[in-house]
Amino acid sequence: MTNVNRQWVVADAAGGNGLGLTRDQFEYCETTVPEIGDGEMLVRSVYFSCDPMNHAWVKGMEERFKAIPVGAPMCGGVAGRVVQSRHPDFKPGDAVTGFMEFADYVATGPMDRTGTALQRIPEGFPLASGLATLGMNGLCAYFGMSDIGHVLPGDTVVVSGAAGAIGSVAGQLAKLSGAQVIGIAGGAKKCTMLTDDLGFDAAIDYKSEDVMTRMAALCPEGIDVFFDNVGGAILDAALANMAHGGRIVICGGIATYNAPGPGLQNHMALAMRGVTMAGFFFFDYIARFDEGVKRLGALLKAGKIKEVLDVAEGFDAYPDAALGQFLGRNIGKQLVKVADDPGQ
Repeated sequence: MTNVNRQWVVADAAGGNGLGLTRDQFEYCETTVPEIGDGEMLVRSVYFSCDPMNHAWVKGMEERFKAIPVGAPMCGGVAGRVVQSRHPDFKPGDAVTGFMEFADYVATGPMDRTGTALQRIPEGFPLASGLATLGMNGLCAYFGMSDIGHVLPGDTVVVSGAAGAIGSVAGQLAKLSGAQVIGIAGGAKKCTMLTDDLGFDAAIDYKSEDVMTRMAALCPEGIDVFFDNVGGAILDAALANMAHGGRIVICGGIATYNAPGPGLQNHMALAMRGVTMAGFFFFDYIARFDEGVKRLGALLKAGKIKEVLDVAEGFDAYPDAALGQFLGRNIGKQLVKVADDPGQ
């Protein structure tokens, strides 16, 4: 094992707008592989996860995360293998995932950098699944759709950001519940993937179609459940097309992360049509992670849902991959593979 430990660290916390960072805020550095103490293990990182939360962590998120200091390693979802252990519950070869430093090797105890227990990736699944369907993204789709969406057979469900990591799973879960599912995505390639590969009933290309008009045409009786990953004008269009008693699930708002747009114009639909709109935060569901992983794992193993991965290769690929998600470049879950899996 080499003693060189590559890292991505915070070069500057002030740049960019909103949650988004700029390329010059990512700094590459090398240090030595950390030594572990009692109760710790050394994890060899194999995949880094690209999520808007990583960017928010650099700047800090009120009541949730303290800002990462300049010069300290960036953090986010990491999937890897334990290669050394001085903890009785972990042994070399264990597949784990958690929120840790973006480095080749990480010394950690049983809790990750958010204070959440390291998650074991179930046997029989690749490490990538621990950051995708069986990780934060799949769990957000599962809890948001089940606990807030309450999808019923025959419902009309619309998912924004449907070709992304969360939306692609959310739409498939709604379809399994017996709903008619319509996805919103950017570009013909993504829309074709939704209908031809993932079983969505229809797709709206926000880059070439008028979203509000297409919603009205595809949902003549209104939208029963709108699962939103985008916000902004697309959320406003959905509000105008909600059915009486509809439910809106607020999972994300990537359209406004960098530059907040105009306020919502159609919010009175909430009152006039008895629509409920509720958001949720991933870490509020810690006690139910095992439930979600078990359910999603069973569906994935049975082939009832498909996992869509967009994997960039190489340690140096992380900044461009992380920034690309704000430009809609990824299809499915954006990961960066930084090493071969030492367990294979």
